[in-house]
Amino acid sequence: MKRRYSLLVLLVLILLLAVTGCESARNKPATGEVTSVQVRVSGSGTCLPLLRILTDEYSATHKGVTFTYLPGLHSGGGIKGVANGDLELGAVSRELTDEEKDLDLEYYQLSDDGLVVAVHPTVVVDDISTEQVREIYSGKYDNWTQLGGPDLPMVILDRNEDESAKIILRKYVLGPDVEITPKAVNLFYEPDMVDGLQKTPGAVGYFSLGLGLSRDIPVNYLKLDGVEATVANIENGTYEMVRPLGVVAKRPVRQQIVDFLEWATGDEAADLMQRKGFAPVLSPAGE
Repeated sequence: MKRRYSLLVLLVLILLLAVTGCESARNKPATGEVTSVQVRVSGSGTCLPLLRILTDEYSATHKGVTFTYLPGLHSGGGIKGVANGDLELGAVSRELTDEEKDLDLEYYQLSDDGLVVAVHPTVVVDDISTEQVREIYSGKYDNWTQLGGPDLPMVILDRNEDESAKIILRKYVLGPDVEITPKAVNLFYEPDMVDGLQKTPGAVGYFSLGLGLSRDIPVNYLKLDGVEATVANIENGTYEMVRPLGVVAKRPVRQQIVDFLEWATGDEAADLMQRKGFAPVLSPAGE
């Protein structure tokens, strides 16, 4: 009787071990299986719409990476977030400073995005010169009739001097010496600029061409010195008012993120960007 009891205990132990082993085998990733990696993303509000387009497309066919978007921090905040380990990807809409280049970061440029001067749809004007843009922002005009447009008060929308859009506008159009009129309405975020252009009759401002085309924003995009702001004209160099959109990652970059960035700078992503209104860059900066 005692011997039969010992055998029964032994059999129970063997069964328990077998069940435990099977359960462990089920829970253990198969050899070579890619575990999911969470990628925290933030930074330039100008670059984030492009990055969302790319990550949404990539995530549909690549299950190894989950992209989590955190509140926008501007380019500088995105760069610092990556350098400090708080982010895996920082969205950037300007070139890195010399100090930022020393932070052991890998930079990938994704697009040359056009900066377009735009007006509310009520402003029936198709073309504007760089000189007229300078005169608008210096306060020379107060009604669109002065530029051949409708009888509407001119509402001037502007951005902070340290924003990438304003830096590019100064570089290509305003120059360093134009003093902005006190009548200009200063806006901190690009969505505020877009909202103002859509809702304010007589408004004039500037924002991302890629954002406008990808979301079909219903404003009037102006030619600048006779050149239309299009992806084709950015790529052939005739529309020159552009800024780089890209991302930074901390070295050494995890393989799953490298795979995404290689895809994002490849032909498939380039076709996607062109369809959405962004002019793509086909290789990482510096290669």
